Amino acid sequence: MNPCLPYGWQKRGETVGIVPQTNRKINVFGIFRADNYCFTRFSGENINGKSVIAAIDEFAKTLAADKPSVLVLDNASTHHSKMFDAQVARWEQSGLYVFYLPTYSPHLNLAEIFWRKAKYEWLKPADYLSFETFKEKVADIFANIGTHYKIIFKEQKGQINFA
Repeated sequence: MNPCLPYGWQKRGETVGIVPQTNRKINVFGIFRADNYCFTRFSGENINGKSVIAAIDEFAKTLAADKPSVLVLDNASTHHSKMFDAQVARWEQSGLYVFYLPTYSPHLNLAEIFWRKAKYEWLKPADYLSFETFKEKVADIFANIGTHYKIIFKEQKGQINFA
């Protein structure tokens, strides 16, 4: 609920502002692909190893059983916990392989790219007027990635960029 408002216009003598609401939050765990598919789970609680494992288990059920898949993760502490590491072999047996991005490489993390677009482009100031409005808009964005909200990824000289 801390909006990104890099600038704004107001009439002389008029104060325009949005008061951040830091006492309420929504956490989103997301798995994203470059073809604008996303799998998300929302929670009002903190995301921890247990909730990440449950979300990945649920995601794994959506995968084709006869085709291996790779899940690319950043180096968040929940992705390296003992509880998480204990699940990796089980996922690999079902054809889901875990690959970790190099440290300090958010530019390679599709989730970070989608979050940046959501935060700086798709969320508007009016979406922050109440927590319910904010929550509904965030849910709308992630429910409609691939239809209304898209990122066009393109390859140039061995690099993947987005427009």
